Amino acid sequence: MRIFEPDFLTGEEISTALKIKPGTYKLNRVPSQIAEKVINKLKEKIDFDVKEQSYWRIETMPNGHGWHIDTGDNNQMTWCQVGVSILLNGSFTGGETYYADDAGITNVTKQERKIGDLCAHTSDEWHTVTPHKGKRTVFLMFI
Repeated sequence: MRIFEPDFLTGEEISTALKIKPGTYKLNRVPSQIAEKVINKLKEKIDFDVKEQSYWRIETMPNGHGWHIDTGDNNQMTWCQVGVSILLNGSFTGGETYYADDAGITNVTKQERKIGDLCAHTSDEWHTVTPHKGKRTVFLMFI
């Protein structure tokens, strides 16, 4: 299941998120108003549980991410039920998000998105992010 919420974050929330030091933060140890807002929105649409391993992070990954599902290439995140990505800035080229129906990468579709849009999916959704040039910072969350 894919969930898309345009204009999810306000300009103020984006500015606040961009001031956070890049890194990984456990949901149950480091509170985040954005993470709480995401969880509340997703609970309206999908059933999931926040787990001990659940985390959020601020990330810049110029090489992108190859095709994968959020349980991990080697099933290292079998606990993950939902993955979330929100663009925090837009001074880049590339960095597009694509989804496919299965591991065979069939029926590829591009997810059009802009700064502040919430892009979420259940962990069984195949997706990729292409490499980019410039500054592309995202708020990621794995629940």
